[in-house]
Amino acid sequence: MKQQELLYLISKYLSRFSEHVKILNKNSEFSINIHAENVLIGILNVVFNVDLENVNYIEGKNYHAIDLRDKNGALSIQITATSSITKIKDTLEGYLKNEHFKRFKELKILILTGRQPKYSQEVLNKIVHPYFEFDAVNGIMDFSTIYYLLNKQNELPKIVAIKGLLEAQFSDVSTLEKATPIFSFDMLCVTLLPYFEENGNIFRNYGPNSGANSKTPLRWDLSLWYKSRREIILPNNAMICDIIREHRNIIPEIAINEFERFLAHSYAFDKHCEDVNFDYSEHQFPRNIMNILYEGCSKL
Repeated sequence: MKQQELLYLISKYLSRFSEHVKILNKNSEFSINIHAENVLIGILNVVFNVDLENVNYIEGKNYHAIDLRDKNGALSIQITATSSITKIKDTLEGYLKNEHFKRFKELKILILTGRQPKYSQEVLNKIVHPYFEFDAVNGIMDFSTIYYLLNKQNELPKIVAIKGLLEAQFSDVSTLEKATPIFSFDMLCVTLLPYFEENGNIFRNYGPNSGANSKTPLRWDLSLWYKSRREIILPNNAMICDIIREHRNIIPEIAINEFERFLAHSYAFDKHCEDVNFDYSEHQFPRNIMNILYEGCSKL
């Protein structure tokens, strides 16, 4: 599939995402806003090259002025369906009051229903100066901003990953029903990458060691991890394995061992999920397979 076609699909899914939020919010159904935070983690990680986590799960519900934060302190994000200047001011005031500017290099506000055409930089400066800077043009985003940044970056692996994440949420037809025929190893990589990316994002954000590279302790409440691996990771692994087995003949000899290792890992991980006493330490995820997939995607 050509890159422009992938971008068209992304624009369609982002539009659907925004309209979905608008319709439900107008009917006083706000749970979609919470779901949106979790969907957006993977997308924003790809766009901004960060490692975000949902602060509300870690620090408690309604952690003021921030919904997502990068574990390395590069970025913090507030997600809202309200586009008014009052909401922007409230976020900045909360960000300042809680001294988040001392822990994060940058704040962005993502408006699910679409940002206003213009916000007064002068009004916002009165809140943030001299403590930190906030650019009303680049700091306030919506889904059009995400599309613009993705198009500007022009990196096929990112485009493929985000298309897969959005497709899983907003496509009317299952991936199997509308799958593009796979005739080359490069196309196989493009097909597989979204499943690997989604699993990786879940593991980094909800896995047992998801706090290992931050100042927070290792995660002890694993309920989200157990739910995510059952509902997302295991089905994704099953899909990956089916696709690999069906197209084993087009995998080059130099890469086949990594794919075989993944098949073994998937089987062992599945058994471990069934029985926690099952030891799958000898069949860990083959990390080099990601390099192989990215290289294959880059050739299209």
